[in-house]
Amino acid sequence: MIQSLREAFPNIEANCLKTITDKHTFVFEAETVLFVSSKESWHLHIENKSNAEFYFIQNDDCVMKKVKGGQCDYVICNNQDVFFTEVKVAKGNQANHRKDAYSQLENTFKYYSKLIDFDPYSLNAVVCFPSKRRIVSASKSTKRKEFKDAYKLNLIESNYISFE
Repeated sequence: MIQSLREAFPNIEANCLKTITDKHTFVFEAETVLFVSSKESWHLHIENKSNAEFYFIQNDDCVMKKVKGGQCDYVICNNQDVFFTEVKVAKGNQANHRKDAYSQLENTFKYYSKLIDFDPYSLNAVVCFPSKRRIVSASKSTKRKEFKDAYKLNLIESNYISFE
C-alpha cells in the first residue's frame, strides 16, 4: 500500500506521512494531528495488534489541499487495511456533522481511487466522534449500504481502529 501511495503522491513524505510501530497510538485532532498518551485527552485510538508497521497520513490540508466538497482528516493503513478517517470534534448538531463527514469521506475516496487500485485491500470509512470510552458501532444502515455498494467501503462510526 505504501508504495502505491508514494507513487500517487510523490511529495507525501514532506510532513504528511508517519510510519508507526507502536501497539497503541492515541490521536488528538487539532490544526494538525497530535499524537498523545492514553492519559491525555484523545479523539481516536489505534491499536496495532499485528505489531507490524502502519502508516498515518495527514490528508486534510497536506495530501489534499482545499478540494471542492472537502476531504477527510486522515488515511490510516497497513498492507491489508485502509481507513479513511474523519474526526468531528466541533460542538453542534451531530446529524449535520455526520452528513458533512460522509461527504468528506466519499470525496476523499473518489480522489484517491482515481490514482490507486484498492482491489486487494479491505476498505473502511470511519466517522469519529469524541468520547471518553471506546465506541464501535455501525453507521446509519442506508448510508452504510450506499458506501458498500458504491465504493466497497465499510462505513463505521468509531473512535477506535484495530489492525489485526
